[in-house]
Amino acid sequence: MTEGSLSPQQQAKLAEALELAKLAEEKARQMSELATSVANKYQQYLYDSANSPSKQAS
Repeated sequence: MTEGSLSPQQQAKLAEALELAKLAEEKARQMSELATSVANKYQQYLYDSANSPSKQAS
């Protein structure tokens, strides 16, 4: 289907769907970055806890 075969209403709906898809992609990227950051911090916390002097003295 070419762009010329779409009605103005269909073109508007398609443009709106594209904008929503772009927004959803951005939000998904932000959530992924946040989850990665949390995972990295927790992994560092576990590493630090396992290697702290108080744990090694026990």
